[in-house]
This record gives sequence, C-alpha cells and structure tokens, in this order.
Amino acid sequence: MTALFKNMLAGAAMTALFAAGTIGASAETVKVAAISGYFSQGFGISIVNGLKKAETDFDVELKIVDTGNRALDYEEQFNNIAKGGEYDLIFVMGWELVDALQKSNSAYPDQRFIFIDGILDSPTMTYIDFVEEEGSYLVGALAGMLAEEKVKGFSSSSEVGFIGGRDIPVIRNFLNGMEQGVEANAPNISVSGVFAGTFDDPAKGSELAMTLYGQGIDVIYQAAGPTGEGVLQAAKAAGKFAVGVDIDQCGSAPGHILASMMKRADIAVYDLIQNEVGGDAVKPGPVSFGVESGGIELKICDEVADMIPDSIKAKLEELRSGIADGSVNVALNQ
Repeated sequence: MTALFKNMLAGAAMTALFAAGTIGASAETVKVAAISGYFSQGFGISIVNGLKKAETDFDVELKIVDTGNRALDYEEQFNNIAKGGEYDLIFVMGWELVDALQKSNSAYPDQRFIFIDGILDSPTMTYIDFVEEEGSYLVGALAGMLAEEKVKGFSSSSEVGFIGGRDIPVIRNFLNGMEQGVEANAPNISVSGVFAGTFDDPAKGSELAMTLYGQGIDVIYQAAGPTGEGVLQAAKAAGKFAVGVDIDQCGSAPGHILASMMKRADIAVYDLIQNEVGGDAVKPGPVSFGVESGGIELKICDEVADMIPDSIKAKLEELRSGIADGSVNVALNQ
C-alpha cells in the first residue's frame, strides 16, 4: 500500500475507535441483531467484522440472521426479531429487504431499526449514510488524470468507464461523484457509464466490461456488488484495470485492480454500538460517514502503485484533504 492512502482514517477519534476494550459494557447488556442476505460477501463481510468486534470489545449480545433469498418471508423474519422487544438495535442491509423492513417498522414503531447504506422515507429509523460520492470523486480524479496525462498503461482512450448494478439513487451517487472528479481534474476525459440492471450476475458484469475495454477504455470503476466481480475478472482477461468498491478488492485480480473505494461499514456499525453502550443512544435520522470521519477511504493497490506518478499521488492527497476540510465540494446528485 502506498504511503498516500495507507491510512485515511481522520483524527485520533477514529484511531481510538478500534482500540480494543476501551469501553466496557453498560450495566444492562446491549443486545444487537443484524439481518441481510449478503453477510458472506463484499460489503456484508465488513459489516460482520464491525459487529463481531463490538461484540468482543463491549460484551454485547449479537444475533446475525442470514435471510438467504426467501423474499416471501422477509417481513416474517423482521417481525420475529422485533416483536419481543428483545433487541436494542437491529441493523439491516439490502435494498431488496426495504419493503418488508418498512412494514415491520410500522408494526413495531418502538423498535430501533438501522438501515445500512441509504435513507428511506421513515422518520423513526436510523440510517447509516455513506458519502460514496466523495470516494467516487477521488476515483474519478485518479482515473481521469491517468488518462489525461497519458500515463503508460492508461493512455488508450479519452474515456474512463463506470459499471453500476441497478439504476437506483445510491448507485447514481457513485457515478455522479466519479463524473465530478473527472470533470474537475481531467476536463478532456469523459465517463462512459452503464448499468447492469442487477447486482447478482458476474457474467453480465464481465460482458459489459469487455465491451467497454474493447472500445479502448483502460479503467472501469464498478459499483455493482457480485455483478462487479465479473468486472474485476474482465480487467485481468483484457489486460486492463478496474477499481473495486466497498471493501479492499485489490487481491481479486492482482496487478489489474487500480484501487478500491472502501466504505468502512465495520467502523460505522462499531461506532453506533459504541455510542449505545456508552449511554449515547442511537437516534432516528441519518448518520453520515464520509472522508472526514474515515468512513470513506480510497486505497491504491500495492501492485500498481509504482505506475502512478508522484505528481498524481500528491494531487490526490490534496483533494482528499480538501474534501475532508470542505474546501473541495462534492455535490450530491449533480
């Protein structure tokens, strides 16, 4: 990992966040449940890591429920967890669970649900809202400058690529952030973006990626869940580059993953549980995690770091600092 992005966690507060055992359990043990069908992959792994660390550090009681693909009984699973009032906090991940979640939230208004990675239309829920457009801005700046400055290995096209999963607001935020980063830092480069229409089809991701690579594009940023895994493998097959998302994906196709735009879900869930245990009860409404808080991090992959000129690395650090202090503005849904 380069020194530039080895650690983008901002401030001593985030360093202290993962200091084991710094806070003991409250007098009455906090009980936490988490529900999703994606805990065994990608972003879900990061969530589980944060939950389990909180379980160990704060002696909370933790129950993890894997919904699988049983769409017909999502609501029943939520109700079974919520109806006894046993759990202080219930974390939920996955847009396919939203309808069932909202129904259960209405049925059990006193239950504190926390939806991870998005904001829904309910005043009683808490939302972990990652500022993905900030990290995507940095991705766009990196890919765009490499193309505009004709850096070896990145000089085939005046475009960079984006492949999203479903065309939904949170994925649009990734694309919009990338477009802003390219426009502001590499004005002669454009973004060619497409949506796969699914998060669960790696073959579709690979097909779309090979099409873009075949047009001469050297770098594709994917925000497509398991569909994006096909993009990463296509980068290797085409001898090109991809940018990973949500977690560190540099090892997916070493030498062909340029960077990973990481949403630190482990930090987010740990932080909220830490607050709950410490007596600062989790309240309804959005809780944002961006570059400034350390919830968003761009990691340049070790295997390709030497290909990136020092001037571009320095500019990226300048942009990262500017986003953190507010001097670089990344607009939402531009």
